[in-house]
Amino acid sequence: MTATVSHTRLRVLFALFASASLLLSTRLAYWQTVGRADLLSRATDQVHSDLAVAAQRGVIRDRSGAVLATTVDLRSLYAIPAQMKDDAGNETRSAVAVALAPILREKVEVLRAAFDSGAEWLFVRRRLPEETAARIAALHLAGLGFEMEPKRLYPNGAVGAQVLGFVNDDGLGQYGVEGRYDDALAGTPGRLAVARDPANRELALGLRTAVPAKNGDELWLTIDLAVQNAVERELAAVVDREKAAGGAVVVLDPKDGAVIAIASSPTYDPARVGTANAEALRNRAISWTYEPGSTMKAITIAAALDRGVVTPSTSYQDVGYAVIGGRTLCNAQCKVYGPTTVTQILARSQNAGAVFVAGKLGASDLNSYLQAFGFGQRTGVDLAAETGGIVRPLAEWYPVDLGTISFGQGLSITPLQLAAAYAAIANGGTLYRPYVVTGRRAADGEHRTAPVPVRRVISEETGATLRTMLTTTVDNGIANAAALKGYSVAGKTGTAQIPSDEGRYVDDAYISSFAGFVPASDPRMVVVVVLEKPQSKLLGTVPAMNTFKAIATDALRYGRVQPDRP
Repeated sequence: MTATVSHTRLRVLFALFASASLLLSTRLAYWQTVGRADLLSRATDQVHSDLAVAAQRGVIRDRSGAVLATTVDLRSLYAIPAQMKDDAGNETRSAVAVALAPILREKVEVLRAAFDSGAEWLFVRRRLPEETAARIAALHLAGLGFEMEPKRLYPNGAVGAQVLGFVNDDGLGQYGVEGRYDDALAGTPGRLAVARDPANRELALGLRTAVPAKNGDELWLTIDLAVQNAVERELAAVVDREKAAGGAVVVLDPKDGAVIAIASSPTYDPARVGTANAEALRNRAISWTYEPGSTMKAITIAAALDRGVVTPSTSYQDVGYAVIGGRTLCNAQCKVYGPTTVTQILARSQNAGAVFVAGKLGASDLNSYLQAFGFGQRTGVDLAAETGGIVRPLAEWYPVDLGTISFGQGLSITPLQLAAAYAAIANGGTLYRPYVVTGRRAADGEHRTAPVPVRRVISEETGATLRTMLTTTVDNGIANAAALKGYSVAGKTGTAQIPSDEGRYVDDAYISSFAGFVPASDPRMVVVVVLEKPQSKLLGTVPAMNTFKAIATDALRYGRVQPDRP
């Protein structure tokens, strides 16, 4: 018998085949037209891989072009524990740990624990010195390999650490210039698309498309490496001699606010930042606040001179103390001076005299001049982690505050703020924003930083008068230890008590400082030295002045500044 198929079944089968053919044709037409780009992209993704092309981090130089920070590629050691086997397939993790331990100066058990941690891949030690990497490579240990990684180098060691900052293991700038200008220094990574075969091998003739990396900007700083060296040497020496808790030094160009040198103690080595504590990482020149003491008397007298309520020869009868707001405020040791001029108030550093001047000026005007000189607000310096200090709003002042603030108690400032204020006195009355980066070299050319005058705070006449008075303070007054042979020096000492957490002052502990500029006749630099808890205590201004003297002597010599006195 011959099997037969009904006409109905044939028609159904034909319809199914026709529908399937139409569907396949429609789908094929879609992939050949509308979906073609997506299909090609998927196919390309199977044979291409994207590689990131690292950008070179920018070099940092001092004002004369000396390299302060640069980048080199070093080998980082990694491990694949599963591949740690000998030719016979025996596991060799213990042997590898024993071989590496003396080279890396690490304990065998620490390395073995890392290899046994279950990680498929891990860094053993990153950015090795080339000599160390070569010793390890010569061992030909299975399961170990190297990967090139950029390493930030600081050719001058720890010099400039506080102003430069550092770069962490992830390539991110931290603190200082490295942190503040991280985006500019880091540049922009590039992209490389590479064709590969099914075995993931790069095809020599494969299609390549690339977006080149944009290297980081090269930065030129206002810092003078020679002066920076001198500042750090002298600061370290005085902190050591005085067994001080710490200190800071700032050297500014008063003509435009350029930071010539800036240093802090304690400090750290950027190459060994992992061993540094939080206090060492802090740049005290911009982030440490303290009561300025008698260095503030120059600001009080500048305000009174500028307002015209006193002159250098205005006099009063000094009885050793002043009463204000029901409180008695004494001179040092309550010494009585008798008839005293405003010039002598500064030269002798009389607290009662500062209260007398502030009384002539008034709280509102004193507060206004404090604000004008930049106290209670950030200077705007281009370094990371600056703080603004504290000047309480006028509405919160008690009557006695007019007196205490006049000689530097009841407010807090930073060393950089004080340097910027004295720079305004030195240059004839203009407050400049301090700055560290003087220029940058980018792909689109060179860019220079223009100095920023913030505001005029006193008249040129007031500035000239105060410079003369501060010169007298060094020549014939309390700051005589800061005098330099061959140069006129203007400056003021400061001794301040340290507030406790209970709102009182710590017994027998002080912050000693000196703020000055040289030559006083045509100021080329302002130098501020601040020491925390020097062993000399009330006499701590003497080591502060000696440090100023040593720094200024070197800086004047490096700058070839001619003497202005016989």
